[in-house]
Amino acid sequence: MVTLNLIDASASTISYSLVTFPDGQPHIKMTVPPEPDRSEGCRIITRISSPADLLLALFAKNTLTYEGFEKVELYISYLLAARMDRVMTAGEPFSLKVIAQMINSCDFSKIKIFDPHSEVSTALIDKSYAITNIQFVKDAVEDYRKKTASAYLQEFCIVSPDAGALKKIYKVAEAMNNMDVVECMKNRDVKTGSLSGFKVFSKTLTGRTCFIIDDICDGGGTFIGVANELRKLGAEKIVLIVSHGIFSKGLSLENVDEIYCTDSYRNIVEDDAHITVMNVLNYLT
Repeated sequence: MVTLNLIDASASTISYSLVTFPDGQPHIKMTVPPEPDRSEGCRIITRISSPADLLLALFAKNTLTYEGFEKVELYISYLLAARMDRVMTAGEPFSLKVIAQMINSCDFSKIKIFDPHSEVSTALIDKSYAITNIQFVKDAVEDYRKKTASAYLQEFCIVSPDAGALKKIYKVAEAMNNMDVVECMKNRDVKTGSLSGFKVFSKTLTGRTCFIIDDICDGGGTFIGVANELRKLGAEKIVLIVSHGIFSKGLSLENVDEIYCTDSYRNIVEDDAHITVMNVLNYLT
């Protein structure tokens, strides 16, 4: 199966060039080699971080269909609107459903999504499957363990930052030899987005290294609030592990000592010693 890699052109077996027209429309021009057996299909690897990314992926599918590929798969490192998996308040759209309808219109033969926000994504998008964050988390914890020469179980625990993350967290903990899980909660005003009422369900975390695990870090308010409470309980080190790093307010998060993320949403230059960025292609394919 040949690959059109829209994240890393150097890893693409189909060469291409990208253009943005003056009106903002993305455009792609491919050079498809004549050798591949079109019946074997093609896979498109992309991040959908913006409407332009989505259009580009759909345009690519259209091109490959005209080029005679009978099967085209789509591998998504980041899915636009995945967090808008319901109508939050009156007067707002069901954004994920709209995105799903656009993707479904292209009739991909298979779709894989790296760590989508919830199961709603795979429910709405036809022939789609979630790639869990488990291997990424394992790699992050192992890298931290090696760097710090820490004990593997006794000193570590996994932190679920809110109720929404619990289901995923316990699957991760099971895969990590049933590592201890610390549950947290918060209150969010869906109209304003403001956060309050952070609570950690543990009596003490003295001497522990706490890995806060979640799918997305946007502004980081949730993780700052949780980290502050973990520190009050004596946590020695606080490490944030997130699959998708947006970091709209920067990479510095109060009381978070280290960050692990992937380049699923955007390329991140590791110009700060406290962040480690892993290649999402290691988990997406």
